[in-house]
Amino acid sequence: MTARRGMTLVEVIVATFILTGVILVLGGFSAKFAQANAQAHLVISANDIAATRLDDARAQTSYDAIDAMQAANEPVAADNTVFYRTTTVRRIGGVKPEDVEDYRLVTVTVSHAVMRKVVTKTTAIAAF
Repeated sequence: MTARRGMTLVEVIVATFILTGVILVLGGFSAKFAQANAQAHLVISANDIAATRLDDARAQTSYDAIDAMQAANEPVAADNTVFYRTTTVRRIGGVKPEDVEDYRLVTVTVSHAVMRKVVTKTTAIAAF
């Protein structure tokens, strides 16, 4: 009996099916990875927008200026896309003369139509 050379047709077909399966799995993984990467980029941009707004609030020199920052659904452009930012200012204490606490809670919420979750950041600003 002589040694055979090469591969049979069945071996070639099996190898082709295995290779096709591997390529399909890698293609699905690549699509999910690209989607997750795009979501992460949106969340990072939204975090930057919220942090910048809180920094602006901390830079104000009076409570009146902080209160004036309150706004709902203002469009903010970043990285060639438009986010929507809502800033709320809540006063804690300071209404009565005997109140020990007097500060503002500034909350910034940033959303985007494609983002799966809304980014929210809050800071407390003490009395001046």
